[in-house]
Amino acid sequence: MSTQQRQQRPSGHRIWRNHQRRQRNRRALVTAGLSAVVVAMIVVVLVWATGGASSTTSAASSTPASPVPVNTPPQKELLAQAPLVSIALPINANAITAIVFRSIPDPAAIELTPTGPLHRYDEGASGSALPDLELDVGAPAGTLVYSPVDGQIIGVYNNIVQGQVQGYRVLIAPQGAPGVALSVTHLVAHPGTAAPQVGQAVISGVTPLGQVIDVSGVETQNMSQFSGDAGNHVAVELQRIANST
Repeated sequence: MSTQQRQQRPSGHRIWRNHQRRQRNRRALVTAGLSAVVVAMIVVVLVWATGGASSTTSAASSTPASPVPVNTPPQKELLAQAPLVSIALPINANAITAIVFRSIPDPAAIELTPTGPLHRYDEGASGSALPDLELDVGAPAGTLVYSPVDGQIIGVYNNIVQGQVQGYRVLIAPQGAPGVALSVTHLVAHPGTAAPQVGQAVISGVTPLGQVIDVSGVETQNMSQFSGDAGNHVAVELQRIANST
């Protein structure tokens, strides 16, 4: 074997080893690339699945369901107080769209003191210095309304809105509070309950008076700026009356 041949053989061996090394590196790169693709696809699928669920949950939690008429009795919660009179929730809290205390031009109205844990808008507390004379409880039309006090019905009158009869108003003499009466307005007869009658005894949160009437087609209601809907509501007012003999 010549010196030249001995020098060529190692050179050929190195070429073969380099070729094998390149093949192994190529296979390793291909395998790594495929693995990366698979991992990326798994990550995309997981992100899509969890992200979609999160978005749906977030949308659902940030967009509360619109209240619907509720006919079950209200929870035992006070909304307002005045001398000798405590006014309870007249409708089920699950149907409430807004609670607003406001001033009205009625010289017979008695000032109310907001109370209880439920969120409310209070004109008197907003710097207007006006007394809280009326309590408006927003709810969808058709929501059953219950007496907010114990007492006796002393009057049932037509409710006039824009010159038209729109339901009725119930006047209640609260138990143990002579010389005052509680007015509950924006009512219409509920098909599943008896209509209120003069002389009828009522129990707070138990005796139905009717249901919230829809007057949105007759007038624009101020309540709508708080409730975010048509603004239908029941209005509660405590009034001074002459003692009957």
